[in-house]
Amino acid sequence: MKSIRNKLSLATCSLLSAGNAAAEAIENAWEVDGSYLHYSEDERVTVNKLIGSAKGFVSNKDTATIQVVFDSMSGATPTGAVKNANPLTSTGASGGTGPTGGGTAAPLAEFDDTRVAVALDWQHEHNRTFNMNYNGAFSVENDWRSLSAAVTANKETKSRSTKFTVGAAVTYDEIWRKGSTTTPEPLSRVADNLFRGTGERTSTDLIAGIATVINRRTVAQFNLAYGLANGYMTDPYKIFSIVDENGIEWDQYYEGRPDSRMRYSITAKLNHQTFPGNNNIHLAYRYYGDDWDVKSHTLDYKHRFNFANSHYLEPRLRYYAQTKAEFYQNSFVAPNNPNLPLNLPQYLSADYRLDDMNSVTGGFTYGIPFRNDADLRTRLEYMSQKFDNSEFDTNKALIFQISYGKRF
Repeated sequence: MKSIRNKLSLATCSLLSAGNAAAEAIENAWEVDGSYLHYSEDERVTVNKLIGSAKGFVSNKDTATIQVVFDSMSGATPTGAVKNANPLTSTGASGGTGPTGGGTAAPLAEFDDTRVAVALDWQHEHNRTFNMNYNGAFSVENDWRSLSAAVTANKETKSRSTKFTVGAAVTYDEIWRKGSTTTPEPLSRVADNLFRGTGERTSTDLIAGIATVINRRTVAQFNLAYGLANGYMTDPYKIFSIVDENGIEWDQYYEGRPDSRMRYSITAKLNHQTFPGNNNIHLAYRYYGDDWDVKSHTLDYKHRFNFANSHYLEPRLRYYAQTKAEFYQNSFVAPNNPNLPLNLPQYLSADYRLDDMNSVTGGFTYGIPFRNDADLRTRLEYMSQKFDNSEFDTNKALIFQISYGKRF
């Protein structure tokens, strides 16, 4: 569930905040927010997430934000093995203990994991049109630990109709298998039990962006991002099957990925307030690419309908499509003959997340304001994914979130 844990990552270097850093006066200067999220796949992964945050002005020029996240994850996830592999459910996903049952892994692995993460953000306004953000975060799981730091500069024009943003972030990760301090030797035979020490990875991310007011009802945003990660990039729980010409498994190996990954993305957003209804349209497009040959397109559309007494309903539709990594294979075909060399490629992974994939998410958020500067938001979404080559070619999930905010 790295995609969930990365929502706290500083590598995104927050671009274009909704408001300005400074407060005209230190009143109603603090706000707290609590949220519960439930994510449930169809007979697979379940996630329960608690998020708490507090934000406020500590002076006329400084704003502090602290966020605490607790995740509980459990269920079953694909290991990379073909479906005619060992039929006994094994452990081996994030938070699991690795292949079992004679040194093999079943197609689905049971797992459980917890995560605690803390992030602190400090924003200082140097003058009316220039501010700096400083951000640090720490996150730990049963098999993973991460430290991050980021700095972002925001400069507005004199008219404050355009804002420029540049930022940089660094992240240090440690990865190991639950119950040990080791990781498997990439592309080694599962039954041979070849292990090395804790995996280490460092990442650097850069971002540059611009936001500009097109007219009194429309704001456009555009940003470029570049990232480079080096170190242990392999998933220590994922394996792949060696199969014969008929697709029957006769052995299993741990996956192996490159020890670096260069990635880039282009994001464009358009926020528009309709007339005369004063509803809000949010449209975003993101293109992503990396040197693993993964390329993706994301379209995100939200339309907020504002009702009397500040209630609102915001339907959302999101579409995502990606190409597979150049080293992705559902399995490796080789004759079941011990006298022939295996001749594995330099890198190979059967992780379904690296396959050709399409995903559609639809749902809505409903907001209810209360007296004394409080509000309640509920979100309900349904996600459907389709994979072109993976053993498990579909995935469906229900997402429910409820949040409560209070301003003081």
